[in-house]
Amino acid sequence: MAREWLAVERFNLIVTHLPGLPMRREAVRQLEALVDEFRVVGYGQSIIYGVAPDPFRAVEEFRRSMPRSTPILRIIPVNDVVKPYIDAVRRSVHTLLSRHPEGSVAVRIDGHLLDENGRVMHRRDAAVAIMNGIERPVNLRSPDVLVYIKVTRLRRWRVAAIYTGPPSGILSTVKESRSRLE
Repeated sequence: MAREWLAVERFNLIVTHLPGLPMRREAVRQLEALVDEFRVVGYGQSIIYGVAPDPFRAVEEFRRSMPRSTPILRIIPVNDVVKPYIDAVRRSVHTLLSRHPEGSVAVRIDGHLLDENGRVMHRRDAAVAIMNGIERPVNLRSPDVLVYIKVTRLRRWRVAAIYTGPPSGILSTVKESRSRLE
């Protein structure tokens, strides 16, 4: 069982795409064409879990060469993958934030974390628990550092994928397309 969990930890990109198998195939084709050494390690409903040698550079490579028409909605680089329990997520976030220069922080949680007893936590309570002990200003509109946590299922495991970095580090093709039109 522990060996299976280790296999789940080995992704560093989450790619969301338009629904449907043809859209998934096109998204994978575009990623393989534009991102050096990209490979798929798993799928979910409208989600691709992938690995790239440098996930942050992969996002920039795709942003730079993004096709006008793409089924990809978002590409999220992942700093760490942990079990979706609040203590594991808090430890990881504290470690990751120590690598970033001082500045304001925002926590965004997509999905639900679990408390120490395995009960689902409200997102606001989870965000407060994660930030407990971190002495940084909170800026929800325009943070210097975004802490983005996506709780998802890969194979039979629920995991919390964590990104810490500038908000621009997550590629939203919808926003990029909108800004190209303006």
